[in-house]
Amino acid sequence: MKALGAGLEYLSGKQLWDSVINASSSAYASGALHSIPTDSHIKTELVEGVPVNFQIRVVKNLARKSAEMKRRANQAPQAKDFNPFLPYDPQLYVGELTAHYRCLLNKFNVMDHHILMVTTEFVPQLEPLSREDFLAAQLCLEARDGLVFYNGGTEAGASITHKHLQMVPLPLCPESFPFQPLFDTTSTETGKAVQSKLPFTHLVAAASQHVDIETRATHNWACYRQMASQLGLGSEEGEYPLPHNLLMTRRHLWVVPRCRERHTGLAVNALGYAGTLLVKDQQQLETLQSTGCLPLLQAVAGLPSQSE
Repeated sequence: MKALGAGLEYLSGKQLWDSVINASSSAYASGALHSIPTDSHIKTELVEGVPVNFQIRVVKNLARKSAEMKRRANQAPQAKDFNPFLPYDPQLYVGELTAHYRCLLNKFNVMDHHILMVTTEFVPQLEPLSREDFLAAQLCLEARDGLVFYNGGTEAGASITHKHLQMVPLPLCPESFPFQPLFDTTSTETGKAVQSKLPFTHLVAAASQHVDIETRATHNWACYRQMASQLGLGSEEGEYPLPHNLLMTRRHLWVVPRCRERHTGLAVNALGYAGTLLVKDQQQLETLQSTGCLPLLQAVAGLPSQSE
């Protein structure tokens, strides 16, 4: 915890997660926070003999979220891009993480305590991830074991142009998250990226375990830039990357290039590449059961030229 002036403080550790829990309780009570109810299904698919238990959530009612987004967008018809982060809803405010990042609650959450790491000033979502982005992520991961994810571009599932990362607490399932068993059988080293057995283009590496959180963020940022370069997304010098997803836990980080947002009408964001998928109704569930989870992820992964 570090003083900011004007009575504000940077949040970290237990105080940060206690603030998430307290803000969530208050926001639910006031009606500012809405959980999207879902039914959960498991679909098991094999990857070279290793079972992956995909977690599929079926939305019971998506209309409320759509109506609220339209209502708020209509309040600012002059704006080209609707930005819920400037100004943010004070009832969804958790606190300041760094001089450049704050923590907010995700207004429409499917999982409890789904948080957002949002730049305090407007930065485009497609601007290359920086050390500051990784520091905000590490602060949240240190406060609570979780899955941090980033949707880099509309093809990767991004719907808001203001730069932000997201985190949901772990475990999502008994295996922590559905792809964890695959990563456990992949030989990873800190800072060295490899392709796991998963049948789509990606790279995974062991996350830094350095005791100092700022050094950890620096190492993981360098690893991310290396992966982006290896995958052909951009250079390590920081040119604007092609669409991709970044995911990170306390143990691993991985990057998936993206060529399209959806396939057979099914949209995929970063969480799909942890093995958890969201469909909006029973019809989409049937489509996913027919298509298969792995074929869906394969169809929307890769560089744009690879899909032609």
